[in-house]
Amino acid sequence: VPHGDRTSVVVSMTRLNSIAAVDRATQTVEVGAGVTLSQLQAHASAAGFRYAVDLAARDSATVGGMVATNAGGLRVVGLGDTRAQVMGVEAVLADGTIIRRLEPLAKDNGGYNLSQLMTGSEGTLGVITAARLRLVRQPAEPEVVTLIGLPDVESAVDLVASARQRGDLTAAEMIRAEGMAVVRAVCGLTQPLAREHPVYLLLETATLPNLSDGVDAAVDPRMW
Repeated sequence: VPHGDRTSVVVSMTRLNSIAAVDRATQTVEVGAGVTLSQLQAHASAAGFRYAVDLAARDSATVGGMVATNAGGLRVVGLGDTRAQVMGVEAVLADGTIIRRLEPLAKDNGGYNLSQLMTGSEGTLGVITAARLRLVRQPAEPEVVTLIGLPDVESAVDLVASARQRGDLTAAEMIRAEGMAVVRAVCGLTQPLAREHPVYLLLETATLPNLSDGVDAAVDPRMW
């Protein structure tokens, strides 16, 4: 792509779409950089596991792009960002050198942690071509999704902290009244709670969250 006196090159990884069998002993899987998040999720689910990171752009987001940008996603509060899932990467450096650190070792103190260095590097250190990723067990029961109306941001922060201390939090999203109003207007939705609130908090937990009496809340997986 010409750009003034410089030329840019766009490299597509979509053909690097191989997915190895899930390694049950280490709960990891090796995938090509062009594998989409939805493909990875389906592959992990078929083996009884789940990839912790989830994004709304799951049908187009690729593993290589997610590692390069250290994507966070919906469940970063409870399960961590992409960096927390990366055990190893394969990448090509600017001089053509291939680095390959894809062994599923829980402990590897042999020199620099190149995989973590490449994660979030935005392509400045090399082009990621494959990755070994951690998986988590599929929950025995679907998570509980709760939308809660709150008076202020501080109350939302306190509720998230309480859920984290309990150890069963997988996701948390805060929505201000203005954002809720826009979504409802554009999508033609009614108020999901009994009354209006300055702040809304969506929690995804393994069990029902601990809420005080009188808190305006609704438990419904459709709230996502």
